[in-house]
Amino acid sequence: MQATTAPRAHVAIALLSALLFIGCQGSDARAKKTPDPGVGEISLNPELVRSGQVQVEAVATRPEAVAVRTSGKVDFNEEHLSYVSSPLAGQVVDLRSRPGDHVTAGQTLAVIDSPDLGAASSEFIKARADLVLAERNHTLAEELVRAKAMAAKDYQKAEDEYVKAKADLRRTRERLVSLGMPADALDGPLDSLHVRSQFNLTTPISGTVVERTLTLGQMVGGDNAPRLFVVADLDTLWVKADIYEKDLSLIHPGQEVSVRANAWPDEVFSGRIDYVGDTVDPNSRTVKVRATVDNHQQRLKPEMFVTATVQTDASATLLSVPLAAVHGEGSAQAYVFTVLDGDRVARRAVTLGVKVDDRVVVTAGLSPQDRVVTSGSILLKAEVDHPNS
Repeated sequence: MQATTAPRAHVAIALLSALLFIGCQGSDARAKKTPDPGVGEISLNPELVRSGQVQVEAVATRPEAVAVRTSGKVDFNEEHLSYVSSPLAGQVVDLRSRPGDHVTAGQTLAVIDSPDLGAASSEFIKARADLVLAERNHTLAEELVRAKAMAAKDYQKAEDEYVKAKADLRRTRERLVSLGMPADALDGPLDSLHVRSQFNLTTPISGTVVERTLTLGQMVGGDNAPRLFVVADLDTLWVKADIYEKDLSLIHPGQEVSVRANAWPDEVFSGRIDYVGDTVDPNSRTVKVRATVDNHQQRLKPEMFVTATVQTDASATLLSVPLAAVHGEGSAQAYVFTVLDGDRVARRAVTLGVKVDDRVVVTAGLSPQDRVVTSGSILLKAEVDHPNS
């Protein structure tokens, strides 16, 4: 009996070991077919997708022009700016304009009484009289030469004096015109001319008087004369900005620029780049760029700080997802649910850009090949956050 029982016991043990081995193999096979979700991952129930409770959408892509945004400052357009000073020393006897006045080219800004102008006026009148006498003597000399009643050297002397008198008159006349004396006032009859010591200080350009540094009775002019008026055409202004060295290849003259100022948050001022600097600032690693901006309504003011956006010729692929796909917006980290291989879903941190209608641009965290859960993604949030609850 004992001999018979022992072989049966060995057979039973062998059968039990075989069953356990087979069971382990089956368990391993099932584990390979349905792996446990990793950290932050869950398995997406296909029934939720079929029923429409959960919707999946591919990340949208579209080409977008690359814009370079920087800060800048408004300045006068120096091609339409004039610093007006007095060419002669004298005393201010009349003020004809004040800051804020709009003036046209040639308009009088102030009247100045100058002894130097009186001397120049007197010299011109004398040159006119000398020319009359020299011309009369030259005409008489020509008649005497033809009659052989004058020596050649005497005729030559009369001709030289006549040429010199014409040159003196031209010089003194141009001097008075340069001082603002009207040309037609110098061409009247000789007996109507009189010495004038007052001259009109005029503006060479049309624009707005933005600065006046003189008062009635003040002495002005002389050596190194300071500016008395600043006249600027404010219909166009310059915006000077700094472009980082890494963006320099995207910037060139002729590109359009959009300018915004804090004073007018809802208004965009249009301009165009007309200068790109030739040197890089060694400290900031930036290059100076200048744009001429339209300012016909004169809302922009010199010294204003502005934001300038340059529309470049380059383009980049822009990614966007529906707003319904985004969670944690406004918190430290926004995220979406991306669909992985098979039916697995994982939470993915993203960086958001601008919103356009019901979509938002994603600047980091996704690729064009990704798919995200849109409608119904709230059903997955609790399960991903607390997978064991």
